[in-house]
Amino acid sequence: MSSTTPATPPITAEGHSAGQPTDVPPPSPPRKLSVRTTVAAGFGTVIEWYDYGLYGIVAGLVIAPLYFPQATGAVGLLATFATFAVGFAARPIGGIVLGALADRWGRRPVLILSIVLIGISTTLIGLLPPFAVIGVWAPALLVVLRITQGFGAGAELAGAITILNESAMRSRKGYFSAFAMSAGLAGSILSTVLFTIISASVSADAFSSWGWRIPFLLSAVLTVIGLLLRRVMPESPEFEQVQEDRKNGLVAPARRNPLVAVGRAIKASPRNWIAGFLLPSGLNVTGFVALSFGISYLTNQIGLQRPQTLTVTLVMLVVGALVCLLFGRLADRIGAKKVMYIGIVGGIVFAYPYFLLLGTGNFPVIIVASALIFAFAWSAGSAAHTVLMPALFKADYRSAGLFSSRELQGALIAGPAPLIATALVAALGGQPWLVVALIVVSQVLSLIGLVLGRPFVSQSEIDETPALQGVRARS
Repeated sequence: MSSTTPATPPITAEGHSAGQPTDVPPPSPPRKLSVRTTVAAGFGTVIEWYDYGLYGIVAGLVIAPLYFPQATGAVGLLATFATFAVGFAARPIGGIVLGALADRWGRRPVLILSIVLIGISTTLIGLLPPFAVIGVWAPALLVVLRITQGFGAGAELAGAITILNESAMRSRKGYFSAFAMSAGLAGSILSTVLFTIISASVSADAFSSWGWRIPFLLSAVLTVIGLLLRRVMPESPEFEQVQEDRKNGLVAPARRNPLVAVGRAIKASPRNWIAGFLLPSGLNVTGFVALSFGISYLTNQIGLQRPQTLTVTLVMLVVGALVCLLFGRLADRIGAKKVMYIGIVGGIVFAYPYFLLLGTGNFPVIIVASALIFAFAWSAGSAAHTVLMPALFKADYRSAGLFSSRELQGALIAGPAPLIATALVAALGGQPWLVVALIVVSQVLSLIGLVLGRPFVSQSEIDETPALQGVRARS
């Protein structure tokens, strides 16, 4: 009497067993799991953008005179925003390396690692002596810390988008996924509020000397809290299903080499990877132009005082965070694709009036203009892309694909945006109209990405997920 062992189905180029129902999604996560993941992942994103927001605020206020004293005026601002861009240059490296690890180890452990890297780097920036004390070591070490911070951040926001999307109950996928971006603004709000309070409480000399360091040092406390929350954060159900499929031979093992992992994600659908690269362009460029570049523009070109520019920033952040969640709810009604169109059109329509109204120098008018462009050009696109981006990649290589495409976009397009905007304004002798063109072009890139993408979603997912309305089924 003999027995035979069933042959293992062949693995396809995308890493799935031929003829196996690996595209059937696990049951919709319960509300309790969605909420727990939102709290833990969201708080970590608060810390990331608290830390990144800190540098964005001080970039146009104190970094140039403290760390680049020999570069004055526009040259000093260019050097400052160059270090801002350096952080984004490191993000895709972190995204590639940590994205591969997230597909291999899980979303949760990589998010724990990212928060440690970001928190330590930010705290050390708060302790870094200025150029007057240690000379050229000051800007050199600042660059190193920005690189480390950027490496960790390469997995933070993209990782939060991934785990929140995978852990969200399907009927509210747009709303829960939007918390990743809204939490990021909450971190920026926290950093802006602290800077506003500190700058109003101490003299200008005291602020430039030591006051600006206090929020950086508080990052250590926030990092500890974030670690405690993420230690008990559950893994995403979709990744657990991937692990189960790997055990059963239905999905290929995760790639150890990060470049091979990214190559696999690109090979699975080159057009989807390109779409993932282009899709966040409009919201990212508009956000960084309005926030990081906007502070220095309002101060140096329009002539607003520091408390006024911080107030404008705070209004943009609060409005953006709240409206982002509203657009997430709207995505659960009309579909994320339509919400993305709203963001693209909003960015194009409001770009010229935004700078035109800034030029009036009227403080209330500037606040309204800033809030409007941020609410439409940033919030709508942000909420929508947290649903659309993960759908471009299958769960077993999703982190490698999403992290690399999104973070390379940040390095090549979004990160340099304040630097490019500063150079464009300088080229026109203080006029901002080329920056208007920069915003419009970035939104057009998002439109191309939206049209180009072919998400990997089944008809059953679309039927159960209102936020996927308008997306064509593809197994």
